[in-house]
Amino acid sequence: MPEFTGTYTHTLDSKGRVSVPAVYRRQLTGEGLYLNLGLDGCIVLYTPEKWEAVKEELSRLSRGRERERFFLRRFARFLHPVSLDAQGRIMVPSELLSRAGISGEVVFLGQLESIELWSPDRFESASGEEELSFEQVAEDLGINI
Repeated sequence: MPEFTGTYTHTLDSKGRVSVPAVYRRQLTGEGLYLNLGLDGCIVLYTPEKWEAVKEELSRLSRGRERERFFLRRFARFLHPVSLDAQGRIMVPSELLSRAGISGEVVFLGQLESIELWSPDRFESASGEEELSFEQVAEDLGINI
């Protein structure tokens, strides 16, 4: 399974295409990729492997429960298959760009098994370094790094 780390900034072109950082591109096949709205106002790029794991989790949800139906509908509404073009770019649908507040620069953040795409402003806000201490959160989660 690919492993994505680091933060990179690229520019969105006028057609809604953005070049995927080369360090990430080397780990992608180009096909079987999916984009969706993520948490905290970002867009998530799923690899085929991660997408299969997410589909497995989604298949456990019951359409007989209102909250689960809501989640499935909202999730499916913004899910888009994408592929890398010959220049290593992906086309990001305008609705996703608008909802994520992305218009010029795109911050790519490796999240180990997936990649998040952020507007620079939202990325800074969501980093929450003023409100949260990385050390305290690590301690609260019981993570020893």
